[in-house]
Amino acid sequence: RLQELANDIAYFDHSCDKPGNSSFDPNAVRESITPSAQASLYQQINEQLNTIYGAYGAMERIKGTPLPFAYTIHLRTFLMVYLTLWNMTSVAYYGWIALPCLFASNWALLGIEAAAVECEKPFDRNRNHLTLGKFAVVSARSIAQALKEVRW
Repeated sequence: RLQELANDIAYFDHSCDKPGNSSFDPNAVRESITPSAQASLYQQINEQLNTIYGAYGAMERIKGTPLPFAYTIHLRTFLMVYLTLWNMTSVAYYGWIALPCLFASNWALLGIEAAAVECEKPFDRNRNHLTLGKFAVVSARSIAQALKEVRW
């Protein structure tokens, strides 16, 4: 993407220098790229880097902000009391035949609570978490590759 941007900027500068020139040779452009085109290109790279740094910082803030302890305790306590009372009243009203349906619904509700706990730390090292370190490595490699392509 940055190479295309560099070629576009250089093409614009190159075509402005020579009126009526419809041919575009990237190698010739690389030799005659103007300082203003380079400055514009590096400004765009700097803006992209700032965007990446902002996204990485937001992910670090998410990683470092746990769910409040009171929220977690309240959620678990309320859910367990609700499920206990619901199971007792359902068994008292419908009998033992209600147990399979109660088991399935209890499993679903406790699974939602477990998912909420998993979402507390989305960038951990477990297999179902997002990989913050991998994101940083891929971003660094992309930036290094773009800078190699820019330095003619």
